[in-house]
Amino acid sequence: MSDDYAFPGLPLGPIRPGTTVLLAGPAHSGARELGLSLLAGPAGEGAIVVTTNRRSRRIAADCEHVGLELTADSTAILDCVGDEDADVPARVLPVSGPSDLTGIGMRYSDVHREFEQSGIDRVRTGLFSLSTLLSFGDLKTVSRFVHTLVGRIDALDGLGVLLIDPAIHDDQTVRTLSQFCSGRIDVREGDDGPELRARGLPGHAREWQAFDPSGPDS
Repeated sequence: MSDDYAFPGLPLGPIRPGTTVLLAGPAHSGARELGLSLLAGPAGEGAIVVTTNRRSRRIAADCEHVGLELTADSTAILDCVGDEDADVPARVLPVSGPSDLTGIGMRYSDVHREFEQSGIDRVRTGLFSLSTLLSFGDLKTVSRFVHTLVGRIDALDGLGVLLIDPAIHDDQTVRTLSQFCSGRIDVREGDDGPELRARGLPGHAREWQAFDPSGPDS
């Protein structure tokens, strides 16, 4: 059994391999930054970032801001927004758009296979965000995609982080997508900055806890 995924510097305990969490927080709450921080693993792990509303150059800057080191060997950005940007240290795989869920899935499988061939068998995956996918497709179609992606992450002993803005969706939509995930992390703006609360993750306290949105190494 692989070691649990750890998050030094963040108020979260280890998470077992094969787990996907729904990361729910409104825009400007620090949820996106937290999600990228969760993808920052030790040497030998890989990271795949699916960006649906920011070009690869911008998401790369966001990654580096929170301490997620980008290299062509171990990090990949699936860019659903624009053509490949130059000078991005990660490998960039363009997808035709956020509505091309088949294309996202194919690109994901391709890069995961490349990681395995190069000896990387622990991969953290982040999708930023489900809210964009829902603006281009219906809940049934997005749910089917999420179910497939979560199944792949589970089978490969990976870690998945799926971002959603609950403020722009009805409760039923969020609940429907939550059921495909092993747990949920909520983010809110507290009196002294952003706070998080984990639910459905063994060994995690359910109380709200402060965190630094600029990353554990800031």
